[in-house]
Amino acid sequence: MTNPSIQKITRLALLLAIGVVINYGEAFLLPLAFIAPGVKLGLANTIGLIVLYYYGPKEFVSIGFLRVVLVALFTGFGFNFYIALSGWFLATLFVIILYSIQRFSIFGLSMTSAVMHGVGQIIMVAILYQTQYVINYLPILLFTGLISGLIIAVIAREVVTRVRLTTSLEEYER
Repeated sequence: MTNPSIQKITRLALLLAIGVVINYGEAFLLPLAFIAPGVKLGLANTIGLIVLYYYGPKEFVSIGFLRVVLVALFTGFGFNFYIALSGWFLATLFVIILYSIQRFSIFGLSMTSAVMHGVGQIIMVAILYQTQYVINYLPILLFTGLISGLIIAVIAREVVTRVRLTTSLEEYER
């Protein structure tokens, strides 16, 4: 018999590892910068939504933060880290608020997250480069955020409805 808390930590660690690999790999395998500079699909955000629905807000925040930090270990802690962290922070703040009032579906949460991530990034770029003109780039990030948020929601919904992560190992072995 295995300890349920060890199972939870193991599953969360695996989800975190998957999120880091997807995040890191997406930059090299699926570059969308040809659409607009800095645009990514954000496939690793499916992991965040999955964690939110299976485990809750506390784990969602922890896994998201750890993913940003671990990816920075591979890519560096320069301006990109601060930009990613600010996008993550604003997106997470809005998702937690909307999730707690239970008014949004997984689609609403995902699209809000993607849009707020772009807003957070724009704010940090404006601060780091000391220019307000970067705000002109916001409509592009808002549009691509809505599209990517929709795609991420479809993927996350399929996983949440088809995969049971909360069952015990004993149930799988039967």
